[in-house]
Amino acid sequence: MKRIFILLFVFLISGSVCFAQRVQNTINKNWPEGFVKTEIKSTADSSMQNAIFYKTTKPEPQPLIVSLHTWSGDYTQEDLLANEILLRDWNYIHPDFRGANNNQDACGSVKVIPDIVDAILYAIRHGNVDKNQVHIIGVSGGGYATLLAFMKINYPVRSFSAWCPISDLESWYWECRGRNLKYAGDLEQVTTGGYGFDAAVARKRSPLYMNFQPEKRSGAFLNIYAGIHDGYTGSVPITQSINMFNKLVDDMYPGQGKEKISDSLKLSLVTKQINPDAGPNFMLGGRNIYLIRELPNLNFNLFDGTHEMLVPQALSLIGTSQERKTKQLHILTIGDSNGTFPYSWPQQLKKLLPFSTIVNRSVSGNTIGFDNLGREDKNTLKNVNRYLDEAYTELGADQKFDYIIINLGTNDTKRIFEKRQDEVPENMKTLIETIRQYMGNHHKVSPEICIVTPSPMDEQKVNVKKYGGGDSRIQKNNQLFQKLAAAMHVSFIDSYPALKSGFSEKTTDGVHLHDKGQFQLASVIADWLRRN
Repeated sequence: MKRIFILLFVFLISGSVCFAQRVQNTINKNWPEGFVKTEIKSTADSSMQNAIFYKTTKPEPQPLIVSLHTWSGDYTQEDLLANEILLRDWNYIHPDFRGANNNQDACGSVKVIPDIVDAILYAIRHGNVDKNQVHIIGVSGGGYATLLAFMKINYPVRSFSAWCPISDLESWYWECRGRNLKYAGDLEQVTTGGYGFDAAVARKRSPLYMNFQPEKRSGAFLNIYAGIHDGYTGSVPITQSINMFNKLVDDMYPGQGKEKISDSLKLSLVTKQINPDAGPNFMLGGRNIYLIRELPNLNFNLFDGTHEMLVPQALSLIGTSQERKTKQLHILTIGDSNGTFPYSWPQQLKKLLPFSTIVNRSVSGNTIGFDNLGREDKNTLKNVNRYLDEAYTELGADQKFDYIIINLGTNDTKRIFEKRQDEVPENMKTLIETIRQYMGNHHKVSPEICIVTPSPMDEQKVNVKKYGGGDSRIQKNNQLFQKLAAAMHVSFIDSYPALKSGFSEKTTDGVHLHDKGQFQLASVIADWLRRN
């Protein structure tokens, strides 16, 4: 009901139900624990500017994410990135920079960039920040402010991520007037105080008309993202992003005009809302990518979406383009209940590898080769051929998996199976052989198989009748899995030591991982994939 109300509210004020992060939410002021309101004295005019701040709890310096609010928001605006910050335990600041873009002090005024710099310096003074890893990110009006920062900020920011940004306030004014959107009135307030619209002032505050200053952006990179349906179901046409990208190609790479998006392609994308020439299997966060342009420090991605940020993937996308290009993988995950939650490790893997496709065949209660609870459907060995049939159907019959990640073995250590532990590694061996036989029988390219060790158990929290002594059995099996992997020439990831540290804080019942534990497990797997 709350979501319906928010969408209805956005529709009433903007004429569109799709907006930034799908949350143009200036009503809900709730923030997760650890995020605090702070005041920062402005170097522009000595006023006190508010911000939401989070300091990492890690002893080592961590990245700083500078998240910029949307057009009609302010520093209190609910930010879906906050939960992603908690998972990573990074530093974070959400500055006000003069609030909503409906007054002359906001919207690219001479006070905005100093306010953002002040916020960065405050976070560095009061957080534990890796100064080489400061990243600015924003959606919609926050994307506009991100472009402003890229063009003007006098601070060595490492990356800028602008989602569905506005780059040309003058053209956007007329686009809003034509659709009767309230933002036209905001721009009149910004440019004249409400006495009509001043195009000259709008151009002066528009990134599209600013001079690129290479000396300020040495080593930095800009990623621009746009949803192809924006401008139809959202408030900012994709031409705002495309024109900014083309300008920067001219400014940053004057000899590479072929990388620009042509007028004919731009018109086709706007009118068709699809790109018939796009690769059919190039994905971003599970969405089709219709166009991508990649230069060493400048990237443009047009995805199947509207006026939005792909929040689960957004922080993973601050990596360099070279890192991202090499990780367009197809991965099948096979696990037990730890792989079935909305925040499970396969779901976390999807956000950590945003250009990859993850097909998950995890089943609650699954074992490697026992009929758990007397049920054959909980026995992976008896169902793996069906899993593979379903997985290839989901992926596409003409596609191949690069990896099969197996994270099983917890339920095999239940007390009911205590006297059958010798069978566990043998069942794993048979499972691997069965997968390989399937590939041969179906003329498939064999993916790399990787065994990931089961997570620890907290013996103080587990149901002793069901799992008592299970952690010891897991440790023994993990050693046998490692030897088996070497003998069968499959890969092996020992996630147990990383998860064991502070494990009681990662589980409620001693068996199932919290979201942070799931994220840690997925991070271990993702790091291995990046190195592999």
